[in-house]
Amino acid sequence: MTSQTLEELQTTFPNLSFKLGEPLSSHTYMKSGGPAEIFVIVTKKEDLENLVIWCEKNQQKYLVLGGMSNSLVPDEGISGLVIKNMVSRTHASQLDDSTYIFEVESGTPTNLAVRASIDQSLEGLECFLGVPGTIGGAIYNNSHYMKELIGNDVDQVEVIAKGGVKKIYTKDEMRFAYDYSILQKTHEVIITIRFTLKKGNKDELEQKARESTKRRADTQPLGTPSSGCMFKNPMMPNGSREGAGKLIDQAGLKGARIGDAVVSDKHASFILNTGHATTSDVLKLAEHVKAVVKKKFGVELEREVFLVG
Repeated sequence: MTSQTLEELQTTFPNLSFKLGEPLSSHTYMKSGGPAEIFVIVTKKEDLENLVIWCEKNQQKYLVLGGMSNSLVPDEGISGLVIKNMVSRTHASQLDDSTYIFEVESGTPTNLAVRASIDQSLEGLECFLGVPGTIGGAIYNNSHYMKELIGNDVDQVEVIAKGGVKKIYTKDEMRFAYDYSILQKTHEVIITIRFTLKKGNKDELEQKARESTKRRADTQPLGTPSSGCMFKNPMMPNGSREGAGKLIDQAGLKGARIGDAVVSDKHASFILNTGHATTSDVLKLAEHVKAVVKKKFGVELEREVFLVG
């Protein structure tokens, strides 16, 4: 991306602050990775839309990232424009006596979106309280808690498609599955998510939320940098999913390390950055874990965490 492009961006979007060489390690949960060639934080929906459309129309390389809780950045960094999406808003409107439309802008932290739904006694998202990252990332991944998928209550998703055209996906068109949505193939930019939620009992919703956050605290190493579960729970020959962490533990891999990247003793599907781990360290350790599990159990682990850029 040339200095001329940077000048064009600054001229076209004078209200935005573009930075050269911003270290992305300070923006990721793993705390690793190199810099963005050009970096900008966007907090207004219209700025996000206009910036993405401008990049599409001008064929400029760009990448939109949210909380980066489930992402790894290459050590060499990311070329082009990196847009950090912090567009945050929730709004509930009543559809009938017991049903509400709950609209959330994609840069809203998942935790804040879930808290807003509970505060309005809306049922369906409460078990996702405590999930890191943004709601856009959660929808892109179709985040799960136990057997609950966040896509279950989605009504529609507004995106900007290739060419800068706005598009609406229905729930069926999103093709939600375990840790999957169609956007993992199309790579379109999520703008707004609309959920259909039922009115619930606030005390009961609060209790469910407390139970889920306690379970995370009890079973996950939340105080050390990581990208969450590194691996998807694999499908076994009997048609059920087995916990990746359980297989990794049974393979004797807790505590395995490459550099400062370490397999967690608390939850073996987590790879932790215990100091100055590079993304290369993390990926090499993940490949080592996959190879050992494959050799011991004949099971192919699939990485849940995305390498972006």
